[in-house]
Amino acid sequence: MKVTRIFKILLLLLVLISIGLAVGVYKVNQPHIYEGVHSATNDNTLSIILIDGWSQKLMQESLAKGLMPNVQSMIDEGIYIENGIGSFPSMTGYAYYPFLTGRPATDSGILGLRWFDRSLDKGNLRNYVGRTNVWLNQDIVDSIPTFFERSGENYTCSINSFMNRGVADGSVTGWALTTAKFRDRSFVNVLQNIPFAGDELTVDYYQHETNIIQQGQKQLQRNPKVQWLTLPSPDASVHVDGYTQEYNHLLLHIDSLVGAFRGTIDSLGQSKSRMLALLTDHGVADVKTNIDIPGKLLSEYGISLYRGNSLNYTSMLLDQPLDDIVEHDGHFVINGNLAALIYMKDSSQEGKEAWRKNISYELLTAYPADKSVVHIPKAIAKLEGVEMVMYQKNDTTVVLENSKGTAEILMRDSLFSYLVHTADPLDYTQYGLGDTMMTKDEWIESTIDYEYPDAVYRIAQFMQMKDIGDMVVTTKEGYDLAPDYEVIVGNYKGGHGGIHGDQLRVPYVIFNGGKDIKKFDYMRSEDVGLYFEEWLFADKE
Repeated sequence: MKVTRIFKILLLLLVLISIGLAVGVYKVNQPHIYEGVHSATNDNTLSIILIDGWSQKLMQESLAKGLMPNVQSMIDEGIYIENGIGSFPSMTGYAYYPFLTGRPATDSGILGLRWFDRSLDKGNLRNYVGRTNVWLNQDIVDSIPTFFERSGENYTCSINSFMNRGVADGSVTGWALTTAKFRDRSFVNVLQNIPFAGDELTVDYYQHETNIIQQGQKQLQRNPKVQWLTLPSPDASVHVDGYTQEYNHLLLHIDSLVGAFRGTIDSLGQSKSRMLALLTDHGVADVKTNIDIPGKLLSEYGISLYRGNSLNYTSMLLDQPLDDIVEHDGHFVINGNLAALIYMKDSSQEGKEAWRKNISYELLTAYPADKSVVHIPKAIAKLEGVEMVMYQKNDTTVVLENSKGTAEILMRDSLFSYLVHTADPLDYTQYGLGDTMMTKDEWIESTIDYEYPDAVYRIAQFMQMKDIGDMVVTTKEGYDLAPDYEVIVGNYKGGHGGIHGDQLRVPYVIFNGGKDIKKFDYMRSEDVGLYFEEWLFADKE
């Protein structure tokens, strides 16, 4: 292990312990629960249990074996969306936005858990991982209120969400999750073995999720208008160890917790007015190999891409000056480790001004390097493990490039065309979808069962965002974009962020007292949010 990583781990440990001491989280960061028991009302309410990194495939396998009876009961008695389509990039936090607003994540004003704001002189890298997670609520647009904000004086609450602007009672279990996530690492083992205190200082994944649900059950006593509980352990488990039996066991444990939570709703007399939704932000994928795109571009072409830290653990400020990176050619911004945004500087400009705007298609495809000009998207697309490079040709055209070939997505009003030039990066032509123009609803219906469900619409949405990178890169199965990136473990064994079906296609299960018993083949996350909006506010506004 490198000396620098040992130093980082020790520093992170000291920071976490100091935070824990400061806020008294040696009781697993118990959230504050207001006094008093509120009786059920006739107003509709909503509880969301978000299972971070819930695999559609493994969920369906467990259901088929009868291993998730409580989820199965909700499916039988409520609404089951077998093929939900999450946000792209498929990222925690960012993907919460549709469920809390009824609007696409691309309306949020942010571009994932990390993105680059060209307009700033410092803090350009908006990195919400670590102590700087508080900036996520501040960076989302003011013009669209969350359901927490729209709940007025009603009690609202959340556990483990930083996308919770307007919540009355918000808490996180950062210390507890850290000890669960890295339970097999040396520094957590040291804490576990402290006499009389080890059990108070650390928890495992199972106890962590149990504690969250138990606190959520206490919150139900106040009949919250909107309640959000994130269960992060499945995602954490896959990141650190990849798909293992523990991941499967965690989902079965969560099924039992769902049953207990529903029992509390029933005992409090809230079952007719409280909607309970089991959601996820994204699926997950195994990782075997890392791709070093910055290293490849530097060694082969002399193009220098700056890569920031994965985690902010020493400060809550996003204040790194742009001056620190002006000498580089670009900024490589990782999301979920299976996707990255690449922001290039304009080589014809000087200093900070070279970073203010996206570079032109002409410059991107003929970028001046050490000894020649480089078509950067093609240079990246040919690298082993790269699934896709996406970039804009103009305001209405997105180019998809990979080692197989090139295609374009054309946006014309409410229609989206997919035109294949050489070989098909999305493999749609085998289903007769090459050179096709359709509405967004037709695209999701036509592609929901394929390897890249709803990819044309999701890519078109994302690539039109303000502050989008000059390129977006995703990886093939088994690869990620983050070699030696994580502070404690160096390299993750699982990830997400991409456009592939294993990350974008997810299950949604909703129960509203048996009022609606429906099955949907597919639905986008923002449409699920609209359903919540109607349930919560239709009679109030």
